[in-house]
Amino acid sequence: MNPSLIIEEVLTRPQEISWLPWAVQYFFFIGIATCAALFACVLHWRKKESATLENLTLLIALTCSITAPLALTADLHQTARFWHFYAYPTPWSWMPWGALFLPLFTGVLGLWFLAQQLKRFTQKSYRVTKWLALASALLAVGLLTYTGREVSVVYARPIWFSYAFPFVMFLSAFQTFFALLVVSLGDERALQRKLALAQIWTLGLLAIVVTIWVTGDTLSGVAIRDWLAVSSSARYYAAGWAVLGLISLGIGCVALYQPLSMPLRILQALSAMALCWLMRWTLLIQVQTIPKFNAQFNPYSLPAGTDGWLAILGTFGLWIALLIIVRETVNGLARRMQHG
Repeated sequence: MNPSLIIEEVLTRPQEISWLPWAVQYFFFIGIATCAALFACVLHWRKKESATLENLTLLIALTCSITAPLALTADLHQTARFWHFYAYPTPWSWMPWGALFLPLFTGVLGLWFLAQQLKRFTQKSYRVTKWLALASALLAVGLLTYTGREVSVVYARPIWFSYAFPFVMFLSAFQTFFALLVVSLGDERALQRKLALAQIWTLGLLAIVVTIWVTGDTLSGVAIRDWLAVSSSARYYAAGWAVLGLISLGIGCVALYQPLSMPLRILQALSAMALCWLMRWTLLIQVQTIPKFNAQFNPYSLPAGTDGWLAILGTFGLWIALLIIVRETVNGLARRMQHG
């Protein structure tokens, strides 16, 4: 045999993804919850009274903040070990900070929500609500930082390794929050227009950040361009981002000139939520299919069980159930107090 004709065979083994769809659900709901908390804090501290908008914002924030940690706990491969974050603290890691911020955030939001309802029932103001609002906002900033940096510090995944990642997560969630407010507030023309304008500006900033990220001469930017060049599925996801973003932008522009009908408001909310969710699915799940240690793409198919479709539908169902339960409980108490 000619020594120069040696054929080497490289055997590769597909690697399973470590983050499951539960993680996508967590990133989706915690993003909306933190954005709602920041917006509600601004509403509470400004002088102009906006109790209805603040209460609705708090309802969205509270229900999302309950749903998100449940999804995150389900994503842990050994769920019963969550107490290790508290028993064996490692402050140099981002994960223990998340274990600290999450329960505090949900608890403070719950106290703020209760204080607002007491104010609604008794017509008395409580000074403590200002500090609960401020604490919620600070914890929201901590959660946004933790959620973004626990991913963007991973050098082994070049696409994740970028400061643009946390900003994309934040802006995509904020535009969704504005769309949820529009569909929830009804036919309030002036407020609908302001919220639509806020969503348009947020979508514009999101497009700018994504463009800078993809075209930048960074490790992450190069990795994204390479992925788009070799993977047809990556191009399909990118097209999905563009289509959903344009739908949300188009409906938002319509809202600037005329009131939106209920079907259009629903479409606006669904397209905004779909964009927010698809961005997380692409960046968190599909990026894990890119070779990390092996020499081939790692195939992934969404299962039907608790680690697949059931997880996605279940968390959305839980959120809707929480919205209905909390809203109807508060409205029922209000009716009872009104009629003695």
